[in-house]
Amino acid sequence: MRVSYAFLLFVGITLLILPTAIVTIKTSAQFSMFNPRWDGCSEFAKLLNERGSVVPLMYPYNSIGLGGYKGILVIVGPNMEFSPLEAEEVKNFLENGGTLFLADDFGTGNSLLEKLGINTRFSKEPLKDLFYSKKSEFPVVVRIEEPELAVGVDKLILNVPSVIVSNKGEILSSKVSIVGKNMRSYPILVELKYKRGKIILLSDPSILINDMSNYNRRFIVNLIDYIGSGTFYFDESHHYDFNPYSVTTAYIHRELDREKAFQVFIVVSALAILIESGIINRIIKSISRIFSKKEEELVKDIPEWVDIALVERIVSEIKTGTKLGDRYGWKRVYNKLKE
Repeated sequence: MRVSYAFLLFVGITLLILPTAIVTIKTSAQFSMFNPRWDGCSEFAKLLNERGSVVPLMYPYNSIGLGGYKGILVIVGPNMEFSPLEAEEVKNFLENGGTLFLADDFGTGNSLLEKLGINTRFSKEPLKDLFYSKKSEFPVVVRIEEPELAVGVDKLILNVPSVIVSNKGEILSSKVSIVGKNMRSYPILVELKYKRGKIILLSDPSILINDMSNYNRRFIVNLIDYIGSGTFYFDESHHYDFNPYSVTTAYIHRELDREKAFQVFIVVSALAILIESGIINRIIKSISRIFSKKEEELVKDIPEWVDIALVERIVSEIKTGTKLGDRYGWKRVYNKLKE
């Protein structure tokens, strides 16, 4: 018996120190969560993972039944068209209460908005502003109208951004910004209601790349909180250059956690004490007595006009087969079943 307890202790501790296998994928595709280089979104994906679970989508939406999912669909820098069937899945996803976060500038995000029947669009012309960081390609935004997005953020540095053609927005450029020949304030981030769900549009996906995360990290954290938590479905299927050049399995060897090892020891020790002391046997016997009592109570509940002795004799005859003979009695049936 002691060997059994030692074996249980050995198995428990072994499970604590077994290496964990993790499949790692790397790609050079821009805006991919698997791209650890300057133009990838691996850091953004890590922050998403801190708020929930991140699931990459590598196949068309209609082939995976996206419409039945619940959570947040994250699309960053798409450069492949969305099919009508995919748009239908996104509609169902939103109608079921999902959230669509679409960050785009001059890509193909408008093809999805059009198929969803939304008039709001991403401008095809870049934003120019008198306020910028180092170079004019990096406009600076300070008008963050949504309080939740503004916590701890004094400015937002963009990277060759577009704007959103809309009358309102949660983040706006300065009043001296220019798109084409028009000077005015333009929306950078817009939230739209769609049936039971919502759509959040951001006109500069480059805010989220690894190279810009150091400048905008606090804003990105606020943005993720603003989007929501739960399961984040990260779109990889609309990056036409998604070309995994490395798919490997990494093994992480864990050191023995003394606290957990002690917990395993306590559990096995407690189990041994309960078994050796006979407590478990006594509990089982107590339960058996309770059920026996219940059977006796059933007999007591029989009406007074019933002959209890007769009932007990009939039950006994059924069990022993004395009236029917061993050929048809309970013993015969029981032996037959055993065969």
